[in-house]
Amino acid sequence: MHSERLSYLVYAIAENGDEHAFDELFRIYYPALLSYAYSILKDKQDAEEICLDVMFKLWQNRKILPTVKNLSHYLYIAVKHSSISYMRTKGYRALQKKIGLEEAGESFIYELGNHELRMINKETLERINTAINTLPSRCRLIFKLIKEDGLKYSEVAQLLEISAKTVENQMTIAMKKLTAIIAGMMKDQEKNIS
Repeated sequence: MHSERLSYLVYAIAENGDEHAFDELFRIYYPALLSYAYSILKDKQDAEEICLDVMFKLWQNRKILPTVKNLSHYLYIAVKHSSISYMRTKGYRALQKKIGLEEAGESFIYELGNHELRMINKETLERINTAINTLPSRCRLIFKLIKEDGLKYSEVAQLLEISAKTVENQMTIAMKKLTAIIAGMMKDQEKNIS
């Protein structure tokens, strides 16, 4: 998402209580937050409840939105803490303090959605999404948090309770695999043109 658009939405929500702007913000963040919550809770209904609650609290506290430095990071942290708190109150048996990275990324499906991608034809976009979803769960989750949500390596490391070096290594792996896959796609297209 463009930072100008996000800034506008934050302003419209915080200063004017603009419900349409909040609806747009909700549609942007909710699917990824739901996927993240589900990866922690392993229950779709519980994940939906957590995410709706986080978004409702965001609306209730909308006046503080301009003070939030990185909204994506803020929302993921809120979902993580709400999920852990929910697990404690509901007596989840296998509650672990750390959320395993493999489990967190296993059910996480990536879908490109940047506005810049409107220029890419549908078939190419589907191939890129498929390529991203063939990445190992760890790479896919980290790739999404950094490339789509704009989190910094240090923020992803904090969110997933891993080192920044691990985040960097996973991004390197993701970029190498995606480069190879996309290069293969381009060769296939060249063959079809010849």
